[in-house]
Amino acid sequence: MAKILFQGDDFGFTRAVTLGIVDSIDRGVLRNTGLFANMPSAPFAVSFMKDRPQACFGIDFNLVSGPTCADPKLIPHLVDEEGNFIRSGVRTRDPRWQSEEGRAELFPYEEVRTELQAQFDRFVELTGRKPEYLHEHSISSENYRKVIHELSVEHDIPYSSEIWEKLDMSSSMNKLFKASMASQKKIFDPNDQLNKDTVAQFFSVADEMLTKELNAFCCHPGYVDAELLGLTTLSLERSKDAQMMMSEKVAQWIKENNVELITYRELPR
Repeated sequence: MAKILFQGDDFGFTRAVTLGIVDSIDRGVLRNTGLFANMPSAPFAVSFMKDRPQACFGIDFNLVSGPTCADPKLIPHLVDEEGNFIRSGVRTRDPRWQSEEGRAELFPYEEVRTELQAQFDRFVELTGRKPEYLHEHSISSENYRKVIHELSVEHDIPYSSEIWEKLDMSSSMNKLFKASMASQKKIFDPNDQLNKDTVAQFFSVADEMLTKELNAFCCHPGYVDAELLGLTTLSLERSKDAQMMMSEKVAQWIKENNVELITYRELPR
C-alpha cells in the first residue's frame, strides 16, 4: 500500500495563509504543517492546533521573512536596517550566495544558531510542547542545515529533508518546485502563479507514487491577503495549492487506490 505524507508549509505566515491551511486539513488531505513561529499571526495559527489531532504540527524555520525572535542586535548579518529578516530575493542576488564561503558570511553559524533556537523556544512557549518535525524554509545554506540537524539530534525530532532522504521519499512536487527558475531566483511571476494547476501536477506524479511505499508531497496551501503580498512574491499560487489539497478528484484517487495518509509520527526513525 502506498502512503503519502502531504505537507503544507508556512502555517501562521498570515491570517489568510493560516485559514487556507486549516481548511486544507479540515476539508482535504493535508496532515502536516510547520509553524512560522516568528510571525505576528503565529498565535492565531496555534489557536487551531489543539482541535486537530489528525494533523502533525512542526516548525518551519524562517530566516528570510518578517521579524526575528532573537534580539536583532545579536544577529546583525541576518537583518535589514529595520530589524527584519533580509528577503530571499535579496540574498540570491548577492554574489556571495554563489559560494559556500560567501553563504557562510551571509548566514554566520552563531547567528543562525541564536535565531533558530529562539524560534524553537517561541514554538514551545506558544504551544506548550515541542514541534513534531523540523523543516527549512526557502533558501538553504550550509550553516542553516547544520543548525537544524543539531536541533534534530538534541531534541530527537525528525528533520524533514534528512528523513525524506533516509527513507527515499523525497517529494516529487518539491523537485518540480526546486527545478523552476522562479524558485532559484525567489521571484515568482503572478501570471505563472495564476496559471498553475497543482491538481494536474499531482496527477503527473501520482502513478510514480503508487510504486513506492513512502511518499511526500509538499507545497504551500493558503489563501491570499494584502499582508502576504507585502511579504513574498510566492503568493497567488497558494490558493491553487489549497485547491489541490481539497480536490474531490484527488480524494477519490486516494480512496480508489487505498492510499494511506500519514504524518511524521508514523515514519520509522
